[in-house]
Amino acid sequence: MSVSPFLVSAPGKVIIYGEHSAVYGKPAIAAALSLRAYLLVTPCEDVNDIRLDFPDIGLSHSWNKENIPWEDIRKFVTFKDEKPVVTEELVPEIVDLLSTVLADVESKLHYTACLCFLYLYANLSNKDVPGMRFIVKSTLPIGAGLGSSACTAVCLASALARLGKHVSAACHTSTEKVYKKENSDLDFIDSWSLMGEKCFHGNPSGIDNAVATYGGAVMFQRTTIPSKPSVRTTMRNFPPIKLILINTKVPRSTAALVGNVAQVNRTYPKCAGSILDAMEHLVFEAYQIMIRPSFGKEEKDQLRELVNINHGLLVALGVSHPALEKIKIIGDTHGIGSTKLTGAGGGGCAISLVHDDVEEEVIQKAIKEFENEGYETFETSLGGKGVGSLSLEDVDKDKRDTVFSAEVFSSYKDRDEVEKALKSDIYESWRFW
Repeated sequence: MSVSPFLVSAPGKVIIYGEHSAVYGKPAIAAALSLRAYLLVTPCEDVNDIRLDFPDIGLSHSWNKENIPWEDIRKFVTFKDEKPVVTEELVPEIVDLLSTVLADVESKLHYTACLCFLYLYANLSNKDVPGMRFIVKSTLPIGAGLGSSACTAVCLASALARLGKHVSAACHTSTEKVYKKENSDLDFIDSWSLMGEKCFHGNPSGIDNAVATYGGAVMFQRTTIPSKPSVRTTMRNFPPIKLILINTKVPRSTAALVGNVAQVNRTYPKCAGSILDAMEHLVFEAYQIMIRPSFGKEEKDQLRELVNINHGLLVALGVSHPALEKIKIIGDTHGIGSTKLTGAGGGGCAISLVHDDVEEEVIQKAIKEFENEGYETFETSLGGKGVGSLSLEDVDKDKRDTVFSAEVFSSYKDRDEVEKALKSDIYESWRFW
């Protein structure tokens, strides 16, 4: 069997509303970013070679397909309608069988990435699929709370599901709205990408990979009752909104910040409880705005107002940081839009939902000031498509040699080069599930 090269891509995410309150069983809303991870899959010269390259983290590793214990692994995989059935947790026996194949991977980060890849490969592919090279490129900052591991897991799950013939071809264009709620292909990719996320994070919420899979926005509520499943509502057609993402580059511990909020909640339960309840009401208010079929200027203005309120509530919980407040001051001084911290706080990133009528010159002045403070900025958008695929036949013949070249793909120096080559110039050729 021969396989033509192809690309897959999935977006990162930001939490717009409900950080920290989500820990207490309250809802949160996350949305896709136009910053994405890209995965190029090309045949290897040797049909027994499997190779994973992730230049952003300095990873390049290869395996002989014959060394994967297929028969032993298959004993622990259940199939329904010829598709592998996802499990609640990673299957320890499969992890143990793969550990021998991963014995020579020394770096902890590289080991985790390779485990994610091989776990999905062993479940979704098979020994009859010829050797392939998988190259990951991301336009997202890694480790900034923007779902970089999740969109990588979604890329791997979708590519391997395609190789294993478990999903149909992606068929929706970049401008097409999707009204059908059920999508078994996306559900399959989402559930298996969560297994990939478990390799990275142990017990992830599932919101990052859901946004990367379905796109748009997702409202998520993790229940505090063990027997009751979490609630997740997708908003696939949430339209793109211009956004500036600002990375303070200030390191922070999510666990420590969550612990600090827990201490405030224990010491001042009525005060903290009122703040958490207010965040819950805010999230439901935002959800009702975001699902309006006539979403337009009024709705955008309302979401910006809620951004400012949400930031104030997070400040009251004590999870802001001088760098984040500096970003808000700069954004508010220039009047570019509404700004809030996103994620755990204490450093990390902030987002500004940009006003529709703000002049580009004003935006650039604010960005210059952010960068003068040592912050990294990304002009991006909120919402938009989820996981997508680019096939050889969808690209003009004169572009195929460069778009699907492993050498060219590996040589992209920064996110601008990646986006120009794979998004700006040929975005209309991408198809989405």
